[in-house]
Amino acid sequence: MRGLLGPGALGALLVAGALGASGVAAHSTGPALPDEFIQGAFSPAFVPPPPGSYELPAIKRVGAFTLRDIAGRAVDTRSVMAGKIAVVSFIYTACPDRLGCPLASQALRDIQTGLRETGLAGQTALVSISFDPERDHPAQLAKYAQVYDADPALWRFLTAPSGRVLDAVLESYGQDRTPERDERGC
Repeated sequence: MRGLLGPGALGALLVAGALGASGVAAHSTGPALPDEFIQGAFSPAFVPPPPGSYELPAIKRVGAFTLRDIAGRAVDTRSVMAGKIAVVSFIYTACPDRLGCPLASQALRDIQTGLRETGLAGQTALVSISFDPERDHPAQLAKYAQVYDADPALWRFLTAPSGRVLDAVLESYGQDRTPERDERGC
């Protein structure tokens, strides 16, 4: 299979999965999400640029980190992604934006389905890392993964053991996070 399908084919599948996810979002509501995973209402603050009118950052290697999986076990990200093409997302399980984390997770679910259907699942790792280790403890991530029918052999949900570790992960990936809290601190 490796000789027949190169990185370009996998990239095309991932793009098709992402495009398919946006089509799914436009024509269905996706999985029924418990209220604990949807907090607030979405009101876009910007209009996304048209496709092809911007540049994406170069793909690069990132550091290895020890995070916790949905069972609370320590997991070395290097071992999860070794020898595979990794699609990494950052999530909040309690997301105020229905077109944010839930839509991204729906896109990854669709990609997971496509990878299984094309036999590419063994060459790929889907990884969702929580932005919020205080709230997104392993049991919460396990419930979230179940909502999206995540195959634990293909799609891993991870959380940092501390804010310090999360900051190092985010820096390695070039990600930023600014937690927003309401008047109750939620």
